[in-house]
Amino acid sequence: MHVVSPVTAASPALLHLQRTFVFIDITQNFWLNKPDSIATQWISGGFNFNVSYEIHLVKNVFSIAPGIAFSNMTVKNNSQIWYDQTSSHPHDFTYLVPYDPSVYRKSKISTDYLDVPVELRFRIKPDERGKNFWIDPGFRFGVLISDFWKTQFYNGSSWQKGKIYNTLNMDPIHYGISLRAGYYKFGVYAFYSLSDVFKENKGTKLTPLSIGICLTPL
Repeated sequence: MHVVSPVTAASPALLHLQRTFVFIDITQNFWLNKPDSIATQWISGGFNFNVSYEIHLVKNVFSIAPGIAFSNMTVKNNSQIWYDQTSSHPHDFTYLVPYDPSVYRKSKISTDYLDVPVELRFRIKPDERGKNFWIDPGFRFGVLISDFWKTQFYNGSSWQKGKIYNTLNMDPIHYGISLRAGYYKFGVYAFYSLSDVFKENKGTKLTPLSIGICLTPL
């Protein structure tokens, strides 16, 4: 007599209720709540590479999806980084001030994070092939793993490129709310940060915002 083990019998049902997803977001990035003198530019690109594990709460209709992600946000702007040199504790505050066009002509600040996203997933009229409309509100929390300020500057005789890593007073964590919506493997993406680029009271106030498209190859 053939006996089916409980684990084997349960496996198909278990796999049907859980699934690994890969999302790739391509973003345009901005700073909100910034000084009026600081301007950001279009084509400030970034990306997120997300792997999430979907757990169905209502079969094929509603699920929760925790995951892990690598995210990059790059913002082109008209500023240079300037540290406070007047207090009794130099470098205690990081300013972004408009650069002198005779000295600088390009500037961008880039940050990389290791994120833990958690999303809720709602499907509208789902079918077995996954060709349905979906909307995924979520929350992201991450730790800063690298950053740099890249600029093009005039050294007195020619224009040169420079890159400075580990900007002082960067907030080592970020967190915020996200939203995806789309059809089948294509959609739009938005992330509004509830934390700023710099630590509170340690730098110019800059609140990140990202919008873009998302693709689901798997």
